[in-house]
This record gives sequence, C-alpha cells and structure tokens, in this order.
Amino acid sequence: MTRTDIERLYTLMQRCFRYDGPYTLASGRTSNYYYDGKGATLDPEAAWLIGNAIVDTVLDAGAEAVGGIELGCVPIADAVGLAAHINRGRHLPTFIIRKEEKGHGTRSRITAANVDDGELLKPGRRVAIVEDAITTGGSIRQAIDVVREIGCEVVAVVALVERHESGGTALRGEGFPVYRLFYTDESGRLYIDEDYFSRVATTPTRA
Repeated sequence: MTRTDIERLYTLMQRCFRYDGPYTLASGRTSNYYYDGKGATLDPEAAWLIGNAIVDTVLDAGAEAVGGIELGCVPIADAVGLAAHINRGRHLPTFIIRKEEKGHGTRSRITAANVDDGELLKPGRRVAIVEDAITTGGSIRQAIDVVREIGCEVVAVVALVERHESGGTALRGEGFPVYRLFYTDESGRLYIDEDYFSRVATTPTRA
C-alpha cells in the first residue's frame, strides 16, 4: 500500500464512528462512542484497501485459510482472499464460524470453501482469524477456540480496529500474534498503527 492508500482507508474508517453515546456494546460494556466496521468493509473501495492491507501479513504468517466469527469477519476474509488471488497469485480460501450451531442440515457451526484435499478446517491447518474490532477479545477468542478444537493452528489474528478496552493486550499476553490496522483511545479518536503500516506499505510512511 502507498501512503495515499493508507490515509484514504483511514478517512473511510473514520466514517464508521458515532460519538453520541452512551452505547451498550456486544460485550455488555458501555461506551460513549460506537464503531461499526461494516460501514467500511461493505464498501467496495474500503474493502479493497483492507484486503491489500492485510493480505501480506496473513500470507507471511503461513496461513492456509482466513476467517472468523460471523458477521464482522465475512467481508474482511473475502477481501483478503481476493487480494491473495488477484495480487499475489495465491489460493487463500475462507471460512465462517456461526455464533450458534445451525438448526437444520448438517447443523455445523462452520461454513467453508471447498478445497481439493477435503475439509478446509482440519488438524494441522494453519489459519488466520480476522475481525472488524477487538474490544474484550471475546469474539476472537471464540473463533480461536473453535478452530483449535478441530486441530487447526492459529498463526495470525488481525483486527481493523483495536479499541482501548485491552482485549488485544490480553490475547497477546496469551501468546497469540495479534495485529491491528488502527486503534482508539478512550474518547474514540482513531489512530493509524504506524508500526503495522510500515511493514506493509510500498513507500516509506511519514512520522
């Protein structure tokens, strides 16, 4: 990504925030600001930038599949998979973990791309988990638990935004490789993670 791409994505991500709280979050906590990453991930321009921002981190970690808990992960995983295919010539299939088991059909919690060697998620498969936000880390932890129960290895966790509630810090403390594109302070102000983008940018970033 160029610096222009990064700053454009930052602008698009800022549009996902509201500051007229208080709001009750999925974790049950309250916050004076609200962030809905789907306002960006469902936009074609933002999704393309997101895919390009994440793809090399996921591939360099050795991931063979990318996914997470519905609903936030879905457009992100698809964007990363497409970026891998179009820009890197790599096959990176995606998967979705339902919050609850289906009540019909196979009753599986997992929907995944079809692959030549059988089930996408199976023992030994290296996977990346993606999410639109880390607050307490509960959704990401749920995704990690599901894939590890199958026998998969989690080689990267990538969130678009790490909120200030320390969920990312807790996951890192457990040894998971957690990356973020942006982060917020207690007021909800959004910041670019310059360390992250310095690794994926194609031109040097400004201080």
